[in-house]
Amino acid sequence: MNIHTKIINTSSCKVTIKGFLVLVLLGFIVACNPTKKLLPDQYIIEKVEVHNSKLTNIPKENFEAFFRQKPNRKLFRQFQFYVWWYNLFDEERIREKRIKRNLKYDRLNTKKVIRFENKNKKRAKKGKLPREPKLKDKESPLFIESLRDIGEPAVIYDSALTHQTLFQLSKYLFSKGYFDNKVTDTVKLIEKKKSAIIKYYLIPNNSYTINSLGYNIKDPGLRELILNDTVNTILKLGMPFDKEKFQLEQERVTEHALNNGYFYFDNAYITYSADSNVTNHSVAMKMVVKNFSTPYNSNSDSLVETDHPKFKIANTYIITEALIGNPRDHYFKDTVISKKKGLIFLLNKPLAYKRRIIVYNTDVYSGQLYRKDSAQLTYKQLLGLGIFKNVTIQFLVNQSKSNELDCYIICNPLVKQSITSETEGTNTSGNLGIDASVLYQNRNFAKGGELIELKLQGSIAAQKPLTTEDAGVSGSNGSGSLNKFQQTFNTIQFGPELSFSVPRAFFPFSLLPFRKDQQPRTYIKTSLNYQTRPEFSRVISTLNYGFSFNSYNRQLRHDVIPFEVYLIRANLLDSYRKLLVDFNDAFLLNSFQDHITTLSKYGLTYTSKENSVTGQKTAFYAKLNLQSSGSILREVYKLSNQPKDSLGRYHLFGIPFAQFLKVDADFRIYVPLRKNSRIVYRIAGGIGKPLANLNQLPYEQSFFSGGPNSVRAWRARTLGPGGYNPPADNKTRFDKIGDILLEGNIEYRFHLLRAFYGAIFVDAGNIWRLQPDPSKPGGEFILSKFADQIAIGGGFGIRWDLTFFVLRLDMATPLKYPKFELGNSPTFDPWRNSVLNFGIGYPF
Repeated sequence: MNIHTKIINTSSCKVTIKGFLVLVLLGFIVACNPTKKLLPDQYIIEKVEVHNSKLTNIPKENFEAFFRQKPNRKLFRQFQFYVWWYNLFDEERIREKRIKRNLKYDRLNTKKVIRFENKNKKRAKKGKLPREPKLKDKESPLFIESLRDIGEPAVIYDSALTHQTLFQLSKYLFSKGYFDNKVTDTVKLIEKKKSAIIKYYLIPNNSYTINSLGYNIKDPGLRELILNDTVNTILKLGMPFDKEKFQLEQERVTEHALNNGYFYFDNAYITYSADSNVTNHSVAMKMVVKNFSTPYNSNSDSLVETDHPKFKIANTYIITEALIGNPRDHYFKDTVISKKKGLIFLLNKPLAYKRRIIVYNTDVYSGQLYRKDSAQLTYKQLLGLGIFKNVTIQFLVNQSKSNELDCYIICNPLVKQSITSETEGTNTSGNLGIDASVLYQNRNFAKGGELIELKLQGSIAAQKPLTTEDAGVSGSNGSGSLNKFQQTFNTIQFGPELSFSVPRAFFPFSLLPFRKDQQPRTYIKTSLNYQTRPEFSRVISTLNYGFSFNSYNRQLRHDVIPFEVYLIRANLLDSYRKLLVDFNDAFLLNSFQDHITTLSKYGLTYTSKENSVTGQKTAFYAKLNLQSSGSILREVYKLSNQPKDSLGRYHLFGIPFAQFLKVDADFRIYVPLRKNSRIVYRIAGGIGKPLANLNQLPYEQSFFSGGPNSVRAWRARTLGPGGYNPPADNKTRFDKIGDILLEGNIEYRFHLLRAFYGAIFVDAGNIWRLQPDPSKPGGEFILSKFADQIAIGGGFGIRWDLTFFVLRLDMATPLKYPKFELGNSPTFDPWRNSVLNFGIGYPF
């Protein structure tokens, strides 16, 4: 009877849930009424448009920036959720709570001030400095205000602001050379919806062009400097009048003057005069450069005009300790003068760095004209050494020569040696674990900016055994709490990693002409990592020698590793090896063989200047990696007639070495939508081609999909390959790896309250094999089928931004399974199939 009742309830529950969801959605749409709190004569802005922008050849977005009123955000671009949410809160109650809270803060702050006054009296008697109390901030928002500010108040139509927008649009058109422009508007008030639609119509008329360029410069030195540089001017005859271009030319001329000794020159000295001709719609432009203004005397406010002063560098002082204020007010025990550039080191204790490393990276020295770009370059180069916390450059007029400057370069050193530790818990789809690491750093090992890092890292995790029969393999013969612990946390890895780097190029990189501002750095790294699971254990040893440098104004980073080698020795349980053989998975079996991999790598990373997290402009990120392994080594063995084994493989130290080519790329776009929200697009892919000596990509070089930074609706290494669907009775849980990867992600990030942010995302992707595998039908890449084999997942997440790192919790569920070759797709159950991912930092 009970069983029968449950069956009936389950079948009817599907209809009930669907109906309930429909009712909830309808209720939400009805309740989501943004006009509930509007007064009778108020209208919410529904839409604002600008028309005829194509007549100006100016992007429509440029005009939209001048709108004084913009519509409220909408959820999915349809629902006025944010206004509805904001209207849920009673402003009067919030105001009363704020008054009550602030009165409480006043009482607490008063008590704290009195308490600190008494403490400071005691401190003063002991000769100690007073302490300032940390008072409660009455400007901080209430929790309910933070909750309310998830939404936003309705934007109410204001005719005055519409007229201001008309004026601003007309003014902007005028600045672009449309002197006879006109802008009109229409406002449609919809009484039923209590909404307003505003449309602005641009009538630009004729565009004026520049027919002549002249200069009015009284200072003979500046006149010669500027006129000799007109070949680089932004302004050209016949170009449309554009105020923005004149501002850019103003900045260019100012930079040119600052890089030729004119220390006090700035944009304010440059103005323009224009004479328009209505007949041919042209403008005669003239650049006016004013003379330098200086007080008549110390007792007068009157100014007199003189030629602009031109400065040389008298002395350059290097200070390698923290200073506050005017460096001339500080006493130094010793001075050391460098022979090469005459730089003067001001010291209170022995210099902790090799002089040549600082002299080499300093481009401001005695006798040269003042140059702003030399100071900026020196700042970047010294900071790029990685041994200073910050660098400050000050220029002061020399006390004996009024036309010369003293340059003070103050380098605040970093702590030479440090030890940091980090521990974190992990939870990926219910697999619990603990990671811990200890990092020792020595930032100036041999006084030349060398960096030594020694890292000891280990982790334990509770992973599902690869086969259900192996669940009790580890520790099955023992008893007690230790054995239970080993059975639970059955995945362990630990090992040291040592790296040594120097801020310059070594052989063979020193043969190439690198500039100092490219911040070249040579490094060597080695590591040893031991991994154990119930089914196998591995030891991975690595050694690499590489070089990195920047280009394109430090937006491009190049990583060149001509030599990397790692050795993997694996020890498989006989039962697990037999299982691989019985399962006939040659791909995995070869992946777990002992092997040596020699690599040559090149990595290119592009990062735009805009900040991808807080910037208000679209930011870009792109990364390309190229790898080659074993091809040169195999040719050497082939030419020297070395013996092969029965499988046609050459061995290095008795172990077959890997041979493959591999390329992968990752491209991201970060588009800000509002102040605290943005949408992120990502596409990533890669392909690895195994070659003769191993015939398979090594396990650690293979691609996988799924996990907290990939297709989040699938656990890591559980997606694919292709359309392969394991039989229902298959009890194995092998990691799913492949030769080809393709992924795409779209994520909308928005502010919730205080330090909490939300995200809605859709992920898609899969992996494939290059060649058919009889044990995994449908796993190979076929152009006509791959679109059907793309898996799609979606979900939402919460991010807690703690400034120094971000904690992330994402919940995702499959939306589309790959089209399987065998069997049917799994039944869609959003709760049973959901995956919970915990991570640190943004996924991309």
